[in-house]
Amino acid sequence: MLKKIKIDFLYLDLSTCDRCMATDSTLIEALTELSGVLDALEYQFIVNNVNITTKELAEQYHFLSSPTILVNGFDICGNVTENNCCSCGEICGDNVDCRTFTYEGKTYDQPPKAMIIDGILRAIYGEFTNERLPYALPANLERFFTGRDSKINSMKEGNFMKTMQIFEPAMCCSTGLCGVGVDPELLRISTVLDTLKKHGVTVDRFNLNSAPMEFVNNKVVNDFINDNGPDDLPVTVMDGKIVLIGKYPTNAEFTEWLGLSADLLGNPVKAQGNEGCCCKGGCC
Repeated sequence: MLKKIKIDFLYLDLSTCDRCMATDSTLIEALTELSGVLDALEYQFIVNNVNITTKELAEQYHFLSSPTILVNGFDICGNVTENNCCSCGEICGDNVDCRTFTYEGKTYDQPPKAMIIDGILRAIYGEFTNERLPYALPANLERFFTGRDSKINSMKEGNFMKTMQIFEPAMCCSTGLCGVGVDPELLRISTVLDTLKKHGVTVDRFNLNSAPMEFVNNKVVNDFINDNGPDDLPVTVMDGKIVLIGKYPTNAEFTEWLGLSADLLGNPVKAQGNEGCCCKGGCC
């Protein structure tokens, strides 16, 4: 019988914060390299990506700093040290510090792959203590959530920003752009979201494989999955309401729903071939 390893990747932002995005990629690389060893040892790892979007979630996971990697509940990256994070500062409109990582005498803005692999193996072999200290939300995170919420409310009151989220079927990577063939629709969506990001517009994108808790924590999406199953994904959510089911928004719908200039996205991206590696029924 396989022994399970639970890996929680906790982060504040995966669309803007460079160190969160880099840590996400490095964690995937580390797990890929470890997969053969873990299989031989009869271990199965379960990855739970958790976007810490509220103070309540921070308290639930005893979240101290972003990003954090927990293996069977243990923080594998040691003591929390931080420095200024410009990306998260832009999100909340204030100075915010995010985590740094010290490994073999050097300090990094994201944990090196060797540090993650070493930490996972140490957790497996019980080298971490079971001490769990009382939790209080760090002032740094209090400032982030307060500033972010204030900025969002201010922009909404001025009718400057709408919130869009896309919930996708399970794919083997965050964009589905891997393997031999490329799905032209997934290429278009990635291009659209990159263009929007360059113009200061963030659209959150979650797929069922890499971010299952986003589906659980979003009530309207969770209700939809419970009633209809995952076969009708993707779904697009605007300001908390589902506006599109079973397909991605067109370029015109993106600009109309987000209140943007109609010519911002131009013509849809075209690509050769019609096969992608990621789909509802399988993976490359």
